[in-house]
Order: sequence, then structure tokens, then C-alpha cells
Amino acid sequence: MIDIKNCRKPQLQETANIACQGVEGAYSQIAANALFKQPDVMYMRTFDGVFRAVNNGLCKYGILPLENSNAGSVTDVYDLMKTHKFFIVRSVKVSISHMLLQKKKTGIDKIKEIYTHEQAARQCSRFLEQNNHIKINLSANTAAAAQFVAESERTDIAAIASENCIQLYNLTASSKNIQNNNNNYTRFICISKECEIFDNADKISLMLSLENKAGALYEIIKQFAERQLNLIKLESRPIADTDFEFMFYFDVQANIENEDVYNLILQLKDSTKQLAFLGNYSEISA
Repeated sequence: MIDIKNCRKPQLQETANIACQGVEGAYSQIAANALFKQPDVMYMRTFDGVFRAVNNGLCKYGILPLENSNAGSVTDVYDLMKTHKFFIVRSVKVSISHMLLQKKKTGIDKIKEIYTHEQAARQCSRFLEQNNHIKINLSANTAAAAQFVAESERTDIAAIASENCIQLYNLTASSKNIQNNNNNYTRFICISKECEIFDNADKISLMLSLENKAGALYEIIKQFAERQLNLIKLESRPIADTDFEFMFYFDVQANIENEDVYNLILQLKDSTKQLAFLGNYSEISA
């Protein structure tokens, strides 16, 4: 594990080269604009492409969705964090409002197919159930879905995407706020190849696996409780090709400069099968 005390302590930057998944109008672009006043955004086709752009020096940072308040975690991003051994340096909570977008002369009664991202489809499941005669096609990104609808010669298709895409792709909204819950947020993380901890960092993210034995998870949670550290996220998922072994994701309100917190993480490294320190950072809202 990296020597946490050697992480860089940079100043917040107003501009930077940023890699985002999708195309112009994506929610990740909204996140980038919230975190940086003048982001120079490069769009990648996949989440892995974002990591590769940062790894190869094309961009300083990458912006990726990590979890949605209704649809849950984006597990592919967690897997890529582990594979590439990158760090979370900042995060932003973006309010997500989905709209049904189509060409200006297309009415909702003429729509035969809807294009959108899998997460957006989950977040709008009630709307889609109410219109279950319409076929759903999954796209790499909501903005890519809007772009496809705009560029297609068909007049019977629509996209679920953000309001930003209306003007960008010359579309119109036949239905607004179609997400299941108006309290719909997605956490986006800003990743870096280097470990960077900005001032006022108050959240630590960890990923760890344990021995498959009774009380193993309890012993870990107890160590946080004994230090009165607030666990704000605890999630598990099976590890592929293992016999019921799990990877656990922890978010804890803490700062690594606290010596007790630092020592705890060192202890966890010694008492777990594997541990990844994902970053110490702060979160804003957009």
C-alpha cells in the first residue's frame, strides 16, 4: 500500500485537462464543470478509456460516476479503481433530472424506441413501465443516446437524457422529470494517477477483502466504532472466481492526517486479505 503520508497536498485548480466518459452534454460534464471553473474536457467511449487517458498522460484527471441514490453503485468503476490503482481526489453530488427527448416534430405517441444508459433506465423504471409498448435500447451514455436520436433519420425514436442535451442536439422534451424519485443524485468522483489530498478532506474510501470466517466483518466495524469514526457507506459484492468471498467498500468520515486514523488503516492492512486506500477527499454539491 502507498505511504499515505507522502500523498501530495496541491492547491485547488480552476482549470485542468479532464477525461469524461460519453459525449458533450453528459452528466459527467456537469460534474466536471462543478469541480473546475474551466475544465478542458476530452470525451472517452468507455470508463476504462477514462482511466487510460489519465494513465497515459493525456489528461490530469478523470470524472466518473460512482453511485446513484436510487440505482446504487457503478461497480465497473470500483473494479477499474482496483485494477489501475488510482485515487479519488475530489467528489461532487449532482442532482439528476431525466427528460424524454426527441426531434421537434415527433410526438410521444409516435415513439417506438427509446435510447438511454442502463443506469438512467433503472432510475426511470416507472415511466418505462407505464410506456411498456416502447422498446428500450441501451446506449453507452445518456448524451450519446441524445446525439444518436438527433443524427438519425428516424422520427419514431427518443432518448432519456439531461436538459443540457436539448439545445446541444436541437431536440425537444415531451416529458420532464421522469425519474422515479425527484431526490435523485449521482456521486461523481475525480480520479488521479497520483495520490493527492486537498485541504479540508473529510472522507476516506477503502476497499478490502476478509477471511471467510464468522465475526470477520464485525471485528473491522468494531475498530471504527471504538474510535468514534462514522461509517457513511458499507457495501459488499462477491469476488469473481472465489468460494463466497466478498469485497467490501467503506466510506468513513475522517482525515488521514489524524494519527489515530492513519494507524487504524495500517492495522487494517495487516488484518485483512487485501486493502486498497482509494483516497481522502471532500465532496461538494452541484
